Amino acid sequence: MTEPDVRQIRGACPLDCPDTCSWIVTVKNGEPVALRGDPAHPYTRGSLCNKVENYLTYARSSDRLLYPMLRTGPKGSGEFTRISWGEALDRIA
Repeated sequence: MTEPDVRQIRGACPLDCPDTCSWIVTVKNGEPVALRGDPAHPYTRGSLCNKVENYLTYARSSDRLLYPMLRTGPKGSGEFTRISWGEALDRIA
């Protein structure tokens, strides 16, 4: 039996906070399995804020939107249609 491929990868929080937290994600066989603050960060010293500590769960949520959606019904109706990234960017611009 071969050992699983386990790596520690340094990264940075994508949120726009003044702390600019850094983190270390443990990746096992290509899947992120754990996220922790980087103890070498001079300000946060290894902690993660409430917004980020469950980031892996959030990123894997079945409720997460993966594609641009266009509202096709009245506001609040929950009626949306998937559109292309090009169409979404054209509408935004």
